[in-house]
Amino acid sequence: MRAKRKKIYLIILLALLAVILVFLFLIKIQSNGIAYEEKYSADWVGLAEVSAELSSGAFLEIDWKEVLGEKKDNCLTRADVRLIAENLGVSEYIELPGFWKRHVVTRAEWNTVFRQMLDYLDMNEVVSEETFLVLDLMEADGRNVLVTNKGDYFTALSIPFFEKWQSYRIYASGDTCLGIVSFSEEEEEVKDAYLKQMTADSVTFLYQGAQYQIQAASQSVLEPGVCDFVFLNREITTIREKRDAINGDLLSYDEEFIEIEGYGKVSHDGKIPVYRTYGEVAEKSISDVVLGNMELTYITGGENVCAILLKQPANIADIRVLLLSDGGKFRDEVYLKCSTDSSVRFGESVSDAAAMQLLSASAYFGGGGSETLVLEPKDPGAQIYLCDGDGNSVSNGYAGTMEVRKMPDGYTVVNEVPFEQYLYAVVPSEMPSTFAPEALKAQAVCARSYAYGQLMAADLAAYGAHIDDSTSYQVYNKVARTQSTTDAVDATCGQVLTYQGNVVSAYYFSTSMGYTGTADIWNVDDPAPMAYLQQACLNENPFDGDLSTEDGFAAYIATTQNGYDSDIKFYRWSATADFRDKTVSINEIIEARRLVSEKNIQIVKQGSEEPQESLEGLGAVTGISVQQRNSSGAVITLCLQYEHGSVLVKTEYNIRKILGVCLNKITFADGTEKEGDTMLPSAYTTVEQQADGTLILRGGGYGHGLGMSQNGANGMGKSGKSYTDILNYFYRDIVIEEMGNILP
Repeated sequence: MRAKRKKIYLIILLALLAVILVFLFLIKIQSNGIAYEEKYSADWVGLAEVSAELSSGAFLEIDWKEVLGEKKDNCLTRADVRLIAENLGVSEYIELPGFWKRHVVTRAEWNTVFRQMLDYLDMNEVVSEETFLVLDLMEADGRNVLVTNKGDYFTALSIPFFEKWQSYRIYASGDTCLGIVSFSEEEEEVKDAYLKQMTADSVTFLYQGAQYQIQAASQSVLEPGVCDFVFLNREITTIREKRDAINGDLLSYDEEFIEIEGYGKVSHDGKIPVYRTYGEVAEKSISDVVLGNMELTYITGGENVCAILLKQPANIADIRVLLLSDGGKFRDEVYLKCSTDSSVRFGESVSDAAAMQLLSASAYFGGGGSETLVLEPKDPGAQIYLCDGDGNSVSNGYAGTMEVRKMPDGYTVVNEVPFEQYLYAVVPSEMPSTFAPEALKAQAVCARSYAYGQLMAADLAAYGAHIDDSTSYQVYNKVARTQSTTDAVDATCGQVLTYQGNVVSAYYFSTSMGYTGTADIWNVDDPAPMAYLQQACLNENPFDGDLSTEDGFAAYIATTQNGYDSDIKFYRWSATADFRDKTVSINEIIEARRLVSEKNIQIVKQGSEEPQESLEGLGAVTGISVQQRNSSGAVITLCLQYEHGSVLVKTEYNIRKILGVCLNKITFADGTEKEGDTMLPSAYTTVEQQADGTLILRGGGYGHGLGMSQNGANGMGKSGKSYTDILNYFYRDIVIEEMGNILP
């Protein structure tokens, strides 16, 4: 009996010992540094993740590495939580987890504590809780990036923390994921994606510039199209097809609305995905839509446009020109009349107008609304005129149609005109019709190339236009068309200049000083796409000196050469200027141009090597000098010396504006003089400061000096050069080809 009792005691003792050992083992694996792995777990939180969560807002003032030590590969323990709370001064105000100090804290426990800390300390709500679906994971610029259905998030957490197609609830600060709250049990949507291909066991779709493929069993295979994909627990649970659509040309778009021809304005939620469905199916962008020249399909959801489908290449037929009023986009009133009977559309209303009947925009827009007023002649050869209130024409006649829109700042007027007819009104406005026929042809090709590029860019899409009618783009319809300029357009119909397969911006200007320049006059970041703009000499005998030096350029500009445009008065000029009482005017230009591009205005205060943001404290201008020229002699960096610092000014336009405001008088090569100019003819000039503080400028040329000299082209045409000779002389390694062969 005693032996049996001893045996029972021994079994109990061994069982108790086993329990103690198991308990100690459990304590050990829950102890600091044992159970941790660099991945997501609900059972622990790594100190590295906690440090990341404490790296923003109210927590920034504390060095958490110093507080927590070098235990970044360990799990967060209850002792660590207490230490964090004490350093934040909130240990008395929040509920901390109890039990043994070295016991590892679960993610749920840490979330409870961290949220309390945020309630006390994150008064500006820097940290928020967000949910997203992880689509991809990558590294960029030394940081990990989470590609999600809510946009891209940077994170200090390592990639193994996340899984593709998993939904997470996170702590976020702006576009940074600080840490993970938990897996999300909510459905997440990938909205307005393009279903590219679907099989019985996989789905391939386009979304936010990337292509994704996910294994997904399905009993029915859907056709390609715009869809919303619903995910839960790493699986697609629902695919919602979007088939409702509107068709038509895109006339205008802004951050809230797009305007569809024949339909009017429709709202959208922001960035509209664009998918090309012909050829190689791909995601594009709104900039790939050729305004007014593409039959598009707009996928709608409710009252919004949610995607655009490109189903065929653009057919470049028309260009849309914003007609300015005294340099501005907006007008207080618009009066129109047409030389023939016309149709008038306003929203869904259509009416007729008799020939020369005066139409007032306010008569249609009196009731408000966002409709567009469209005047369309019934005769394609008709002319439309802008008029005053008495019906008197105040413009040359316009071909095509007229559109009037009411905007908060006033009315805008857009002329939609066939592309070649647009050029009929550009060439005579940009080059005298008396110029040599081959020069006019060269001008037509340049104008067509430039217009093509602007048509693709559609910078004025918010106003329903590609370009305006000013020198900011190309002067349009300011001079009546002539037979010679129309013939030049017809003779080169459809021809554009390309470089390495792309249509170029065929820049041109009035008159050279004997040489043309290169793209560094505009301080471009990447000159490679503009490599077709190389130095060209228009003189009979090239200069044998170095135009990039002060002495070399001064020696060259002091001589008169025989060249293609050397008989033009702008070929050489001299000027007197005075900056001594112009500091306020100069500073106004500097501030305005700095808003356009900071890199082209560098402000340095005395005693500091770092660029400044303000002119405050510099004092008055005390000197102006050339700091750098390019290989053709143009000033590309101008130094303005102040009492307490200096300003470096880059780009030919900025330099011409600043020297222009100082001008007293310009004397041209033919002896004529001009006072009151506020723009120096060109940046090809010397700058000589006199003892009394005035400047003497000696220069040549008129315009930016890049591309084709128009007067030089005329000289070449007179000498027997063809328009192709002229174009290949001014633009290097270009090809003249048909616009229709270049599909956007």
